[in-house]
Parts: sequence; C-alpha cells; structure tokens
Amino acid sequence: MARKAKNMILYLIKRILFIFPMLLLVLIVTWLISQTLVDDAVIMNMAGFIDPDAIQAERVRLGLDQPIAIRLLLYFRNFFTGDWGESYFIQEGKPVLDIIAVILPKTIEMVIIPAVIVPVIAVKLGVVSAKHKDKAKDSVVRGFAILGRGLPVFWFAIILQLIFGFYFRTFTQGEFYLPILQANSLDYMGHYPAPDGAFRTNFRIIDSFLYNDQEFLFDTILHVILPMLCMTLVSLSAVTRQTRSSMVEVLEQDYIRTARAKGVQEDDVLNKHALRNALIPTSNFVIGGIARRLTGSLLIEISFNYTGFGYWMVTAIRRGDLAVISGLLVFSSIIILSSILIADIMYTIIDPRITYR
Repeated sequence: MARKAKNMILYLIKRILFIFPMLLLVLIVTWLISQTLVDDAVIMNMAGFIDPDAIQAERVRLGLDQPIAIRLLLYFRNFFTGDWGESYFIQEGKPVLDIIAVILPKTIEMVIIPAVIVPVIAVKLGVVSAKHKDKAKDSVVRGFAILGRGLPVFWFAIILQLIFGFYFRTFTQGEFYLPILQANSLDYMGHYPAPDGAFRTNFRIIDSFLYNDQEFLFDTILHVILPMLCMTLVSLSAVTRQTRSSMVEVLEQDYIRTARAKGVQEDDVLNKHALRNALIPTSNFVIGGIARRLTGSLLIEISFNYTGFGYWMVTAIRRGDLAVISGLLVFSSIIILSSILIADIMYTIIDPRITYR
C-alpha cells in the first residue's frame, strides 16, 4: 500500500510537470492567434478615430511597437504575474481575471447539480439496460439515450422555454415574478449588486443568503432551473449510453462467466465484479463532460440568455475583445488539463488494481 501511494505521488508529480509545457504551448498558440488579429482589434477600439497618430499611440500603449520576441516574453511575464489584460468592450478597462471571477461562479451554479445527479442516475440506467439487454427495459433506455443524443441541445432549450414560458405561463410570468425581474436588471455581469466594497462570493445563491435577499434568491433559482434541467437531460443520455456500452462489454468477459458459474448472486456480479471495470471509461467521460460544461455550455447559455462562461465567450468573440477571448481560452485549457489529471486519480479509486509507475 505504501509503495502504491509513493508511485501515485510520483505519477502526479510527473503529470503536473507535463501540464506545464502543455500550458506553455497553449499560451504560445493563443498569443500567435491574437497577434494576427491585434491590428483589427486596435482599429475597432479606436472606432471613430481616423487619426494615424492616435492609432499609433494606442499601439505603443499596448506594446505592439516592440519586437515580437519581446512581446512574447512580456506576455508570459504578465500571465504568470496575474495580469491577463483588460477588456476592451465587455467591460472596458476591467481586468480579465476579475471578469472570470464573476462569470465562472454563475456557470458553476448551473453545472453543480447536473454534475452530482447525472452520474448516479445514468449509471443506474446503464446497468439496468445492460442487465436486460435486448429486452423491453433495454429498448426504453436506449431509445431515451438515442433521443437525447440525437436531438440538438438548442431544441431542448426551445421546448423547455415553450412549455414553461407559454403553457405554464404562471411559472415565469406570475405576479410574484415581476419584482424579481427588477432585482436582476441591477446586475450586468450577473453577480449580486452588493454595496461598493462589500464582500461577495460571486455565487448568486450564496450571496443572496449572505445578504438575506429573498427576491434575488428566487430570481437566481428561476433563471437557473431551466438551463440546469436542459443540461441534465442532455448529459444524462450521453453518460447512460457510455455506461451501457461499457457494462455490455464487461459482462461478456470470461471472469464474469466464471463468477456466475461459481454461483455468485447476480447483483454481486453486476455491482462488485462488472460495475467497477465498466466505470473506468465512464468516469473519464463524466469528468471530461463536467470540464467541458464548466468551460462553456455555449448553446444552453445562449439559448436561455444565461450570462455564464460560455455566453461571455461568444460575446467576446462577437465583439472582438481579444484580451477576454485569450483569457477565457487559456482558463479553459487549464480546466481541461486539470480534469485529465483528476480522471487518472479516479481510475485508482474505482479500481485499486490500477497502479502507476
């Protein structure tokens, strides 16, 4: 056990050291892409000014008059010292890290419940489907999974909006909802409109409890519940299909036949022998899915006008805010690289036979 723990620590150190050059590569690629567009960004920022001297002064302010090698070194220095640039258009003059600190918690609030309940329900459905392969239960679960994966995400979003915005109009347009709209309109970036200098976590639900603001709490719940439901439905079908596929493959292995031949109870065969091995690819799928949703559920956030990470990524691209685009891309890469490391750790938890050297 001690040797296994030591090997795991050494493996983690190796992977962390591997993440660093990958991050440098992401930074270089992001910087090169931004350099191809930087002149257009300067011109867009100077909209209304045709004075060449004013444009040149802006280029000097941004350090674009420096040699390319110097600019790259300055980019690295600023990144590792916490200076990721400032927004041009989304919130002019606001540091990119401050923008991320505001918009990421809102996406986390939308993702957190699906991230907890989807694996539990999907694994259960996948096991039931594999257990009753080619029978009625299997057909129902497979049909649900295929339907969820085959239909576009924005279609689910439109259907949910139609149901709760038209047929169940009192849910979204009742008398109790009108003052809540006014509370939400106070906040452009989506955080709690606390007094200047007041502490806030940027998690709307937590902040509403901190300041005992029931209207803001109800407003947050009403705005997050439909995107959360849409994400749950879409994610559930994907994880269910993966779990079923893995379980069917594992149940055909020789050691499963041996366990059954020895008289092991069917529930023990499924839960103790088959499920652990089947969860290895599923865990990677689940963790990767959470990372992707954290870094931008673009279609869901755009469809519901939910101002989270993905929404502002699209907005930054539309507005040509290069500093915000670069910052969000690099931050997304950090989350994805971290999720790969977490998935490797989960492998050893799910199946203790897996060791790293």
